[in-house]
Amino acid sequence: MNFSLNNLTVPEVIKATQDNMIGLMHTWGGLSESLQVIEDENCFRIKSPIKHPLFNNILKTKVDQDVHGYVDSIINDYKSQQIPFLWRIWDHDEPDEIGSVLLENGAQQIPGTILMAINLDSFQPLTQPLPELTIQTIGMKRDAVNFSQCACTSFGIPKQFLEPIGELIHKEDPNIVNFVGYVDDTVVSTATLYYCNGLAGIYNVATLLDFQGKGIGMDIMTALLFKAKHDGYHTAILHATPAGLRLYEKLGFIKYGEMIQYLFT
Repeated sequence: MNFSLNNLTVPEVIKATQDNMIGLMHTWGGLSESLQVIEDENCFRIKSPIKHPLFNNILKTKVDQDVHGYVDSIINDYKSQQIPFLWRIWDHDEPDEIGSVLLENGAQQIPGTILMAINLDSFQPLTQPLPELTIQTIGMKRDAVNFSQCACTSFGIPKQFLEPIGELIHKEDPNIVNFVGYVDDTVVSTATLYYCNGLAGIYNVATLLDFQGKGIGMDIMTALLFKAKHDGYHTAILHATPAGLRLYEKLGFIKYGEMIQYLFT
């Protein structure tokens, strides 16, 4: 079933956005030996020897008793291995005071991400494609390595993690489409499309600093949205940083909520 925004309430869009991200982590966990998926009745989280918060997350929280004890156990699990991690809180996560408990335990609240969605049925390109930019899906391993280098540079991920990330990106799954944008022989932009539960999720949108402001982000996003539309999806969702908000609004994305993030270093 492919969902239409016309049939979804705001809480349903937020919940579907969370479920899409969890689905991607489940899929990546099945493709990679280095990404551990841990799930119980209290939370969904991922843990990895890649010691960067983007690869160590709590993505869902529903704790109905002994909140302080449970939070302590999670924190100690990551800290015992000196792994920095993010605790992501959504509107419907429980209990309501979970953010205060995290702050009491040494978390730093950092800028959240804005939850956005777009109706693909009415989507049309806003600009002509840049002639110097070639956008393609990942095929050869060289593309995956280049994707990893561009994304790691853009997101500030240390170079020692390039190889495992490249290996993960190169592995095939029918629900994941990874895109790279080339200018000459240099990958300057990346993005990932993930199909899950009737929604197209967009992740890993990045453009190298020296190539920003040239319309490259617009082009690679347009390629993703047209791909999802061609594949029969009516709705695409993403988590926008403040830096990308203007682009996504220009494309037609609408804000539905915010995911709050707490960082433990």
